[in-house]
Amino acid sequence: MRNLSSGELTIKIISVIAALVMWLYVMNEQNPNVSYVIRDVPVNFVNLDENRFVLKEAPENFLVNVKVSGRRSIVADLGPDDIYAEVNLKGRMEGENLLHVSVSVPPNVELLDFSPKEILVNLESVIEEQIPVSIDINGTPQNGFAVAKPVAKPGEVLVKGSRSALDSVRSVVAQVDVEDKNSDIVTALQLRAINSKGDPVKGVTFRPETVEIIVPILPVKDVPVTPNMNGVPAEGYIIRNIRTEPSELRITAERDVLQDLQVLNTSQIDISGITRTLTREVPINLPRGVKAFEEEQAAPIARVTVEVEQLVLRELSLSSRNIDIKNLSSALTASVENMDIILTVSGPESIIDKVNEDMFEVFVDVSGLLEGEHDVIIKSEVPEPYTITLTEPDRIKVIISRE
Repeated sequence: MRNLSSGELTIKIISVIAALVMWLYVMNEQNPNVSYVIRDVPVNFVNLDENRFVLKEAPENFLVNVKVSGRRSIVADLGPDDIYAEVNLKGRMEGENLLHVSVSVPPNVELLDFSPKEILVNLESVIEEQIPVSIDINGTPQNGFAVAKPVAKPGEVLVKGSRSALDSVRSVVAQVDVEDKNSDIVTALQLRAINSKGDPVKGVTFRPETVEIIVPILPVKDVPVTPNMNGVPAEGYIIRNIRTEPSELRITAERDVLQDLQVLNTSQIDISGITRTLTREVPINLPRGVKAFEEEQAAPIARVTVEVEQLVLRELSLSSRNIDIKNLSSALTASVENMDIILTVSGPESIIDKVNEDMFEVFVDVSGLLEGEHDVIIKSEVPEPYTITLTEPDRIKVIISRE
């Protein structure tokens, strides 16, 4: 019995050894050790003092290729996320740092090699800067309303980021939509930093993250400005032109006040006896309850220029055939004696040569006159700035007869 048991034990031992040999054979033939390269393994950056430094280049741009060995069934399924690569940034300073890469692999996998073994990391200092808040107005208010100067509270925020990021910031902006609005807007808005091209600047933070924005939207009207002049130029001179700057002023007030207001007058300007161009800066008189829309125009001023020019005379000769007969009864006909009429015209020296007979209306008024010969006054009209100072002769014989 004892000999039989010893034989069975021997057989069992031999069977186990045979199974192990068979397993080793199968493993080596069917699932052998192989080497495998895993590409583009991301590098992790540890111990970075984020309050002082940031990576100048995006972390996802740092990759390594790792060569490993192991059973085919294990390594064939490995990907970049199964390998851990890191760089220790403890104690590093601003600028370029050449750093060693450490790589670890999963259990039952042997690390054979990796590259690169060192990477050049450029660190930038994190800085803070106080920057004013700009308010970007989008849209157009309701007709008859306008956007006054908006206000941000606080007016400045603390912007934090890398040195290069803050150097590229042109402004810190809050955007407000005023499309078709007719009353003040008060809202809390988030901010964004933009560069000189108007593109967002990434990697910066704000303190505070939001600001209160107040956008006044006021009723407005553009009203003509009229100079209030006293007196006339010296004898022999005429006002050739008057310029007012601004020619109109945008004002704000209650809507019923704006509706009734058609013109704004300046303070009085004395032009008595002037013989040359006169320029004066005078206040624009605003009625009670009316304000200039622009804040810098709290006491609006108009610049008024009065151009004067010396008058000169010119004589023009017209035939009496050019005289119109007005207000003649329908049952009568009339004619005037044949003669030349001399008109003396006064006008500005610079344009007196432009006057001609086509510009005149010369006529006689025969209203109420009956048949016969009549001595009638010659009348004439000419457009401004010309005037007729003398007509020779000033009367003409008109013969009226029945048809």
